[in-house]
Amino acid sequence: MDPSPAARIRAARVRPLGINRGLVAAVAILCAAVLNACEPGPPPAEPIARQYAAAWQKSDYQAMWDLLADDAKAQVTPAGFTERLPRIADEMTLTSLDAKPGVATHPALPNGSPDPRKASVPLDVTFHTQRVGDIARTTALQLVMIGDKDKAVWRIAWTPEAILPHLTAGRLVRMTRLPTSRGRIIARDGTELATFVEAGVVGVITGQIRSETGLLSSLSDALGMTPDQIKAKYTQSWVKPDLFVPIKTVPASQLDALRTRLSLIEGVQVQATRVRSYPSGLASQTLGYLAEASDAEAKAKTARGIEAGDLIGKKDTGLEATLDDELGGSYGFRLGIVESDERPVETLAETAPVPGRDVVLSLDPKLQRAAENALGNNKGAIVAEDPWSGEILALASRPTFDLNALVSGDAAAIARYSSDPNRPFFNRATFGQYPTGSSFKPITAAAALRNGVYKWGDRIDCPQRWTGYGEQWAQVNHEPVALGLMDLRTALARSCNTFFYELGKRLNDRDPNILPTTAKSFGLGKATDIDFVYEAEGIVPSPDWKKQYFTNPADQVWNPGDATNLSIGQGFLLATPLQMANYTSTIANDGILWKPRLVIELRDRDGKSVKAYPKTQVGSALSIPTDLSLIRDGMHAVTNDADGTVSFVFQNYSPTTAGKSGTAESPARGKVDAWFIGWASFEQPSIAIAAVLDEYTERPGVFGSVDSAIAVKAVLTAKFATP
Repeated sequence: MDPSPAARIRAARVRPLGINRGLVAAVAILCAAVLNACEPGPPPAEPIARQYAAAWQKSDYQAMWDLLADDAKAQVTPAGFTERLPRIADEMTLTSLDAKPGVATHPALPNGSPDPRKASVPLDVTFHTQRVGDIARTTALQLVMIGDKDKAVWRIAWTPEAILPHLTAGRLVRMTRLPTSRGRIIARDGTELATFVEAGVVGVITGQIRSETGLLSSLSDALGMTPDQIKAKYTQSWVKPDLFVPIKTVPASQLDALRTRLSLIEGVQVQATRVRSYPSGLASQTLGYLAEASDAEAKAKTARGIEAGDLIGKKDTGLEATLDDELGGSYGFRLGIVESDERPVETLAETAPVPGRDVVLSLDPKLQRAAENALGNNKGAIVAEDPWSGEILALASRPTFDLNALVSGDAAAIARYSSDPNRPFFNRATFGQYPTGSSFKPITAAAALRNGVYKWGDRIDCPQRWTGYGEQWAQVNHEPVALGLMDLRTALARSCNTFFYELGKRLNDRDPNILPTTAKSFGLGKATDIDFVYEAEGIVPSPDWKKQYFTNPADQVWNPGDATNLSIGQGFLLATPLQMANYTSTIANDGILWKPRLVIELRDRDGKSVKAYPKTQVGSALSIPTDLSLIRDGMHAVTNDADGTVSFVFQNYSPTTAGKSGTAESPARGKVDAWFIGWASFEQPSIAIAAVLDEYTERPGVFGSVDSAIAVKAVLTAKFATP
């Protein structure tokens, strides 16, 4: 009989269970998997690559070093890493970099599965450099896993190829300068005033010197320099062991005889070069010259690639300095990877050199030479200007010097120039400041006519002794006798001081500022603002000027004598020959005050105009054409009337002329500053000139202003002579 359902249930509760062995095994495997899943696996490689990239972008080389594997550290050494990387950055002129790591890949094991303990992470690097722009390269970081399980970390198996793909051990990153060429300075007719000739530079590489004593002895004998002079060159602060240090430039004609001797001196090399040459010998102070750049000067010109020791325009010397950035061009640069012996492996980037531009001057070489020759051995200056454009046709200063002697390093000549008390390096044409004497009188005439204190045709007495402001301010004429009544034309022709003292008094009594203001309107007492030329400003004294210039209250007073002295170009008045030529142009051209122009154009090396400097009017004289015409008539009398002060100089001379002589007291005892200003032709002015003889010694029958007029006549003859 079958048990009841209830009985079956009770029986089941007390029956032992049967164990399924397969189920147990499955459960065991599942539990093991769960346990294994709870243990940490190996970390990913990418975070370490990102840390490395971030540290590199910050130039944190120590943090980069800390991420390297021990084997890599042993091969590279700390100095080889933390010191080399910044040196490479400096060589590249690196300003910053971007480094972006990619996704890691694992190399295959022999069984084809990926190796979990090795990885390669691509690294896209963009180097931002100052010299050659941006350089993009993709390199790779090789990583290895160090440790097991929870202690496993990735480290970088670093080699130099982590910087650049082909930078294997022993290779170098090298920035090479590519030479540029300096532009020429050319006169208006194409004459080369500054150019280049072939030569060789003898130099020293200090890291290759075996015997300094032997080098100094042999090289001093070969080059005609003292050992101290040579050593001073290669011991400058900027010199590095692998740099070529120029010692002396030798003309190509002399180089062949020296090559054999120089080749035997260890540490000496000869490099072909082109050296500055000044073939015309003209305008030395205006052109200036080249000299080695100091550390500070090179730093200021680093954008052009200038390094200490390079030749640049010598500071404060002339156009070579003021136009150095235009003339000098810019060096090019090539960044590459080279073998240890400098053989090229790969060019990473390159910027081409930019040649210097040619500078075209308004100078007329024929007139410049005539002016320099006319001055002869006298100290002085001559400036000639086109009165309708402000172009400077001649800018002569004497004594002068040979620019080529400075280029060749002629020590004896340089020492002679430097010690010469007559200062041949000083540009008297633009920096010399002199009282103008009677050459100022046309300005006094213009002020008197414009302000109604003199009317054309009026006659004023010309006594030998003038006491218009009383005996305490008595002043005398340059002629020893009274000349009687005369009009303005005659007063200009004969240069009567006492006539102009009276005009000065009349102007001063009306307003002490009239005459100073008029003088300034003719361009005196302020810089002419000529481009690229160093110049002095001169002085036009006035009541305000005395208050600003002097500290003693008694000296600040504007005295009657100040007014009368100014009326004849004496007292505190000072002007440069450049200002005087410009002022002369203003009289000749009916009152236009030009900005003088010496540089008229910049050209590229193919002759294409890059920039032109147009004529610029900077003001107008405080006078009217009618008055200026009357003054010009008086200046015509100076050179043509029988009683004109220099008429015998221009007797029967063609073209027609006009001018004004002037003799002023010089600070040098017993000497004068002698002027002549003028233009030609009288009717159609095409050239205005100012000449001064500095500290001239007058003798009986020999007058400085006459010799100045003779010098001007020589320039005019060169201008108007029939070819």
